[in-house]
Amino acid sequence: MKKLFIALPIIAVTVLFSGCSLYSASSQPAAPIQSQTTPVINNTITIQNFAFSPATITVKKGTTVTWTNNDSAPHQINSATFNSNLFNKGQTFSFTFNEVGTFDYFCAIHPSMIGKVIVE
Repeated sequence: MKKLFIALPIIAVTVLFSGCSLYSASSQPAAPIQSQTTPVINNTITIQNFAFSPATITVKKGTTVTWTNNDSAPHQINSATFNSNLFNKGQTFSFTFNEVGTFDYFCAIHPSMIGKVIVE
C-alpha cells in the first residue's frame, strides 16, 4: 500500500506533464506563409556595364517602359515588336506596351545583351 501511495503521485505528475506538452504543441497554429513580390515602382531599365538592369521586368498593359543608357558605348534596342534608334550615354528610349504578352529584346550592337518585358 505504501508503494501505491508513492507510485500514484509519480504517475499522475508524469501524465500531467505529458498532457501539457502535447497541448502546447498542438495549440500553436502554424504561421501562414506569405509570398513576397516586389512591386514595379519605376518602369526604367538601366543599361550599364553592357547589361540591362533589371533584365526582366513585369508591368501592366498600357505601361510605358523607359531604357536609360548609362554606358559609355551607344546601344540600339531591337525586338519583334519595337526598335529604338541608336542612343548614347545619358539618352533614353521609351515604349508603351498596349498588348499583353512576353517581349524579348536585345541590343543590336551587342547581341549578348538580352532582356524581357512581361506585360500582364
